[in-house]
Amino acid sequence: MRNTQADLFAEGGDERNKLSDSRRSTIRSRLEATLTRLEAATDFPWRDPLDAVHEENRFERDSQLLGDEGALLWERFDREMERLHGLSAPVSAPEPTSSTS
Repeated sequence: MRNTQADLFAEGGDERNKLSDSRRSTIRSRLEATLTRLEAATDFPWRDPLDAVHEENRFERDSQLLGDEGALLWERFDREMERLHGLSAPVSAPEPTSSTS
């Protein structure tokens, strides 16, 4: 039987933190799916702001697992979140103009 579990007591944690190719692929696919959904959104996709925070935290944590590749995905996510927050920002009504005639 082949042992595939990382040594929990390995020095430096590199072996412990190494992702398998299938796990890396699963994380990448999930992050890409989230980005596709956000890029297609025409308004803020969460009703509860706390849900957006949870999504952002999960995306950040998962993107960190992918190293440099994840950093690029995180940049895309951050841009989309800025765009979506901009769409949901209330637009103030123009100031009424007073006539002095």
